[in-house]
Amino acid sequence: METYGNIQAYQVSRPVRRRASLACDTCRRQKEKCEGGPPCWRCQRLGRPCVVRGRILHCPAETAQDRPAGSKLRVEGLEQIVRHFLGDVPLDEENVSRIVARLGSTPQGEAPNVDEPFDVQFVSKNIAHYSGEFSHWNFSQKLRRKISSPIERFGVKEYWRPTQLQSSTHMASQVMSHLPPRPIAVFLISMFFKYSEGNVFYMEESWLQERLDRCYNQSTDYSLSDIPWVCSVFAVLAIGTQVAHMEDQSAATEDLNLCSEDSVGLSLYHIACRLVPDVILVASYESVQAFLLLALYALPLSTGGLSYSYLGIAVKMAIQNGMHRKYTGEECGSKIIETRNRVFWSAYSLDRRIGIFHGRPASIAKSDISSDLPTDDPSFPSPSYTNMIAFIKLSSWLGEVAETLTLLRNCPKRFIPEYLERLMQIRTHIEQWWSPLPCRDTTPGNRLFRQNSHLKLAYLLIYIYMGRPFMFTDDWKDSSSGANEPRAVLVQSCVQSALEIIQTLQLLASYAGLCRASYTEFSSCRAALLVILAERLNSRTIHRFEEELARGMALIRRMTGGSSSESEISYLQSLDAAIRQSSSVSNDGAPQSSHQPSAYAQFKCWTQAMKNDTGSGNMNELSSFSPLSFLNSDPGSFGQPRINEVADLIDADWLGSDFPMGPDVDSFAPFQTE
Repeated sequence: METYGNIQAYQVSRPVRRRASLACDTCRRQKEKCEGGPPCWRCQRLGRPCVVRGRILHCPAETAQDRPAGSKLRVEGLEQIVRHFLGDVPLDEENVSRIVARLGSTPQGEAPNVDEPFDVQFVSKNIAHYSGEFSHWNFSQKLRRKISSPIERFGVKEYWRPTQLQSSTHMASQVMSHLPPRPIAVFLISMFFKYSEGNVFYMEESWLQERLDRCYNQSTDYSLSDIPWVCSVFAVLAIGTQVAHMEDQSAATEDLNLCSEDSVGLSLYHIACRLVPDVILVASYESVQAFLLLALYALPLSTGGLSYSYLGIAVKMAIQNGMHRKYTGEECGSKIIETRNRVFWSAYSLDRRIGIFHGRPASIAKSDISSDLPTDDPSFPSPSYTNMIAFIKLSSWLGEVAETLTLLRNCPKRFIPEYLERLMQIRTHIEQWWSPLPCRDTTPGNRLFRQNSHLKLAYLLIYIYMGRPFMFTDDWKDSSSGANEPRAVLVQSCVQSALEIIQTLQLLASYAGLCRASYTEFSSCRAALLVILAERLNSRTIHRFEEELARGMALIRRMTGGSSSESEISYLQSLDAAIRQSSSVSNDGAPQSSHQPSAYAQFKCWTQAMKNDTGSGNMNELSSFSPLSFLNSDPGSFGQPRINEVADLIDADWLGSDFPMGPDVDSFAPFQTE
């Protein structure tokens, strides 16, 4: 208000001028009223060159008394914006005049304003048709409005679907024969909402229970529009088998390997996959839910492959339904709109996080999203609204960090300090936003202890992602600013966050148990261990963070089934063994030998280090989550479903080979309906 008052006083003190008979070129181009001159008062007030018939008239310099308060800061801010977009250009009066004249020569100021809104029309309460600006559909609607005679009487079908591609209408009824007994289904659904939903909205529990009632009603008739939620039911049951071990009290102390429910979950997942073509064909918001659930099932098995692909389809399906745009019509109720918003932000946030952590481009630009954030609606009891919004915001912060790091990687060297300062500002904003949140409470016994712990892990992963790129850059370590150098601060925060992740996971393991199907827990532990190993390598100290590393390795073994010779654990232990050897040589001060050991000698050294670290690890104790578990299978019984087929069917691409895809779903029905 103070600035506004100063500007108002400044405007009152100007001399009275008559309206110009000929507007200056600058005001005409900006579509503003010229206030007389030359130079005109508007150009003089804004400090811009006044162009009259191609001739530039420089405005007289303002005195300190004429200049409104705060204008100096405003000018400095505008200069910083100009340098950000145009580079380090001189901003003297003559060069500014040239820039303005060049902008004035472009036809964009003279371009007509084109009214081209997007269009979202509901075909049913579940299916919407979205058409973006400048699309064929929008133009056809313009043409339709120009025609005085209505076209409905000609029998036009506006929202055509390729129904000839759909499967038999009896498909849904056929898959119902594979449902487990209802008490088992109820148990698995309760496991899903207790351990898998967490801070992300997938569906309402009451909505799912209503669908489950229809599934066990023998008189239910199914149509094509029912296929997406039928797929969702089987996906939820499959996910429930992944987390059912959390109810076993002994799971907190025993390794989670060779769980018998894996083959059961796989059969349920295969049934859901049979419905995928029809789920895509229907293309409703329930289709988005189905692909979200399939992505959740595949998340611990193939994060950057199968799960990432499912999430991409979910986002594209949401765009097809216009869920990424703010809906202002009246064709749909508020309950459906809120569900659509929640499902979209869940799909977008998960897709963005997985994409960033795997170095993939975004499926949709942030500028294309105008959908409202979820609201605090009491009719949606889970997940916790505060936690859900916090997860969405954490994904947004992660996106800002990723964008800044991309700009930093590609910018000229003279702009590096500015982008580092932007990272520091983002870091400060994240800390200020996180500090007052109630969901940061990770006290054991809290009703939302697991959910809050997962949020904290997601929060700490941002600092790891922010500081990790600078851990192996040495040009800043000799800087005179020392520990206050932005990169040093970011690296320090990265290492500290890694240690906090190990502490949080240890607390979670002690009071609630670790979940082997939790991507959040496993990926956080892996990221923290990699940072700890990198810091040990940088410090050249064997015993640095020895205790934290041992605790982290013990935790990640439990999350992957206790086999320390497989997958990421094998890789982590190989890095640790190599760092130990490198640090040992460096600390002993032994001279580097010019003779390189043979490949066999290096292999023997690595196997010995692995043997010392893994102890009594046995290849026969491979988890069914392991990509190598097929080595433990009996080749003579391939036709029968086995526990270890989970890895054959899903993770065979890790080995670069194709393996048989197991028994057909129709030939394997482990359940009977009531």
